[in-house]
Amino acid sequence: MFKLNNKLGLGLAALGRPGYITLGHHQNIGDDKSKDNMRNQCHKVLDFAYNKGIRYFDVARVYGESEEFLSSWIRKQNQFAGFVGSKWGYEYLAEWNVETDQHEKKDHSHPFLKKQWVETRMNLGKSIDLYQIHSVTPESGVLKDKAVIQELHAIKKGGVDIGISTSGPQQNETITELLEINKTEKLFTFIQCTINIFEQSCIEILEKASNQGINVIAKEIFANGRLTDLNDSLHQEKLSELKKVASTFNMTIEDLALIWVYQLPFVKIVLTGASTIDQLDKNINSLNKIDVKIPSLSEHQLSLTDYWDTRKSLSWN
Repeated sequence: MFKLNNKLGLGLAALGRPGYITLGHHQNIGDDKSKDNMRNQCHKVLDFAYNKGIRYFDVARVYGESEEFLSSWIRKQNQFAGFVGSKWGYEYLAEWNVETDQHEKKDHSHPFLKKQWVETRMNLGKSIDLYQIHSVTPESGVLKDKAVIQELHAIKKGGVDIGISTSGPQQNETITELLEINKTEKLFTFIQCTINIFEQSCIEILEKASNQGINVIAKEIFANGRLTDLNDSLHQEKLSELKKVASTFNMTIEDLALIWVYQLPFVKIVLTGASTIDQLDKNINSLNKIDVKIPSLSEHQLSLTDYWDTRKSLSWN
């Protein structure tokens, strides 16, 4: 079973491209969003993360230059002892613009898998440890595509773990389908799922997956900034209630959000999408309160419709 000494991992979705939907992304990155400047900032955050013991790093073909930024940083290390996961299934279309008509395009076809796997290997070489289908949903049909499954088996034979990431209100159905397929294919060893205080719908199915040997990666633990002090307009009644809960434990809302996920026993990796050293340092310092037992907070979750419709409405910045 996969295990790292530190459950905290770093995702580069917000560091690999100039625009992202997370609240406050623009102010975190600053006005200079040139590739050189963002590469430098990404490398500084990676340096800090690695020095603090973080060993899981998450990238994707659609996260702009995230694979290249990570690989160029890895080449600078005397000895890299981390675990790298990337994802295929989306094409980055924004051409390094924050505002554009279309930022990305989903493509879960077999030819696109072959194309993006070549690109990933060109960027990451032998550093790639995990390859995931990006944002699988029931309607994409990718888990039923025999050519894709066969290709992923071939990649796995080369020593790379295979997984999926999920998104949207039907994460439960997607994970259920994966577990059924895995009974015969025995292909998938990782699931990366959106799970946070506002979105708790997958807890039971992820517990089941973990019991079947699947490694669970938690993403969007701050709900794209909605579970932070940067949120001054969305879900304010729920957020106010949670801040009161946090204060009873002498925590910030960010502390509470991170520790709640970290304490889920079936979660192997908790991804932070920190885009600055200060953000990441605060995330790491939250773990100083990890021994404080947090209740389920199930009464504070949003409806699936509210959660995912609001996520769709978030602006690229």
